[in-house]
Amino acid sequence: MGNETEESRVEKEFYVVFVLEPDGFRHRIAATANSTLKQIKEQVISDLKLTQNTLLIPELDEACAANGCHPADFTLSHAGLVLNSDQEMILNASVVAKKIGSSEYVMPSEIEVTVASDNGAPLTTFTVHILKFTGHKSYLGGYRHKITDQVFHHASAQTVVTKQKFRRGPARFHRETQTHKTVTKTAQTVREHGTQMTRCDLLVDTKGDREVMPKTYFNSAQLECLRMDSCLLLQCHWRAYRARCFVYSIRQKKLEVYSNDERFAVETKAMLAVKQRKEIDRRMHPNSQHDFEVLYNELDQWRLYETRKVEEEVGMTDKERTAAMAAILAKETKLLQTIDRLKSSATSKNRNARIEAMLDVLSRPKQWQMSDGIVKPVDTPFTVRAKELSELYHGLKLPLRNVEERLEVLLHVKWTVKEFECALTRELMELIDREADMLNRGRPAQSVEGLRKRISNLFLQFIENPTFNPEAASLRNILGNS
Repeated sequence: MGNETEESRVEKEFYVVFVLEPDGFRHRIAATANSTLKQIKEQVISDLKLTQNTLLIPELDEACAANGCHPADFTLSHAGLVLNSDQEMILNASVVAKKIGSSEYVMPSEIEVTVASDNGAPLTTFTVHILKFTGHKSYLGGYRHKITDQVFHHASAQTVVTKQKFRRGPARFHRETQTHKTVTKTAQTVREHGTQMTRCDLLVDTKGDREVMPKTYFNSAQLECLRMDSCLLLQCHWRAYRARCFVYSIRQKKLEVYSNDERFAVETKAMLAVKQRKEIDRRMHPNSQHDFEVLYNELDQWRLYETRKVEEEVGMTDKERTAAMAAILAKETKLLQTIDRLKSSATSKNRNARIEAMLDVLSRPKQWQMSDGIVKPVDTPFTVRAKELSELYHGLKLPLRNVEERLEVLLHVKWTVKEFECALTRELMELIDREADMLNRGRPAQSVEGLRKRISNLFLQFIENPTFNPEAASLRNILGNS
């Protein structure tokens, strides 16, 4: 009897009152001792229309966890809650706020992708690695749910605005299409109408009539074919145009290469001609020491070649060989004399060129920069005196044409050097008086040639002396003779 009484108590229904926190709302349900925790939660969630898995009953949940049972197997009797039908049990419960949109799904780091054939049979399997977004999306505007803390972003604030793309092609608009105004109008046609036919008592004029024959119907497929043919025609012409442009560019490059080669050949030929002409001029009119070294080396090579040629000659006797060597020696002597004359002429020419360059530097105006930045030539008293002395020197170097002109030049030179008292000026004035006396006696020009050279050289020394020509000091500083 005791067992039956215990079983009857387990099967009896009793009321369980749940107090929902934090509002204190009460909800009562009927349950038995065999009711499971899962059934109780589902009934409360169904009655209150709550979200699944959001109801928590701390006392029952802790007891279920302590016994290590599943909510579907844990009953009220396991928790020791067996009551009579006239009793109530009060339990505290709470609703867990679940974030909207939250999910327990965790994206894997890699997935397996199977590629199947046309028949559906799997061919192979690939492993695809997934790159997860590990950052945090910045909040640029939106709303936040006060209960669930769910953040809603503004789409306009979170969307990346791309830069507007400008069309660089031809204009896609026209004035007529932008200014044209369309107006929709309705028209009521005449309902009463008729057609007059020809009959026995009526003749209808047919001069203005024309026959209208229906054309072949042009369907959408034919229109698509026409568009395709037009596209092919446009592509054909465009590709032909591109091909012509490509061929033209290749032809231009080829012509440019040919013209460059031809210009290079012409320039090379001209450069070789100039070089050859320069080498010939160096041998005909040598000026520098290097030019004379080239002549001496070539003369020595010629002598060695001719000597070797005579020595290697087999059919010559000793007398003929001696005569040939004597001829080579005579020709070499003559060529050496010619080179010596050229050297003497070059020395004189180079000396005159150096003197002219020196006089030009001394009489050159100074280059002064003005306040406005423009460089202007300025004649100073020193440059003016140097120019006057240079003109007197050129007058002394002129050939003798008229005795009066020569005497006038000598007189100007004498007045110029007479201002200074020294051995150089005394000797120069003595030589000037001697030449003037010889000219007055009618001596020929050949007899006074040496005297004129002495006067010119002494006057050149007068010009190079800074005491008489202050501008010569700058020249000495440049040459390092100060």
